Amino acid sequence: MRRIGMAVLGLSLMASPLFGQRSALREVRDRGAFGADFVVAEPLGEFSRNGDVAAGLSIFGVTSGGALALRVEGAWMAYDVSYQGYGVSTTSQIGTLGAGPQLTLGKGALRFYGFATMGGSLFWSNASYNSCGCSASDWLDGHTTWMRSAGGGVLLGITAGHTPIAIDIGARGVRHDRVTYVPAGGLTQNSDGSFTARQVTTPVDMRVYQIGVSIGIR
Repeated sequence: MRRIGMAVLGLSLMASPLFGQRSALREVRDRGAFGADFVVAEPLGEFSRNGDVAAGLSIFGVTSGGALALRVEGAWMAYDVSYQGYGVSTTSQIGTLGAGPQLTLGKGALRFYGFATMGGSLFWSNASYNSCGCSASDWLDGHTTWMRSAGGGVLLGITAGHTPIAIDIGARGVRHDRVTYVPAGGLTQNSDGSFTARQVTTPVDMRVYQIGVSIGIR
């Protein structure tokens, strides 16, 4: 009887660390991801007659590592940059902030995702001055509107472990509701140094391509 008791005690001591390891493994799970992308936007529809190819950056976060998660994203891009002379340049830009569901398929080094977001966008233009050893910037125009987007992409894992990193490649369609903005080439400088801004009011449709990195949180 004593031998049986000693054997049971020995098995219990051996099983305890194994059970602890299994528990620890269960606790290591995906808690979401964040990342950044370089984006290039192709103008579509009416915006193709008033805008130009845009480029910029986007920053995103995915709140859960499950198949269905919440995606929150902010982006900035410039669709017109013009040098006016004498150290003066003008830039027309778009800023967006949106959120919505994301569905991710796969668990390994190759994963596919699709998403849809809704939010708001800001269109604005500004002039920058760089001459005589000084620099300044003037806000020239700004308007807000609603934004919707839908797209997808692929995540190509390059590292695993506690902080997995993946290359993010994707594309989306973006629609900004009817908004007033300065078209490409619509800012001209007057002789007194002020600016005249030509404006148009249209919906703004774009096809956006992105490449960047996604960093997992565990």
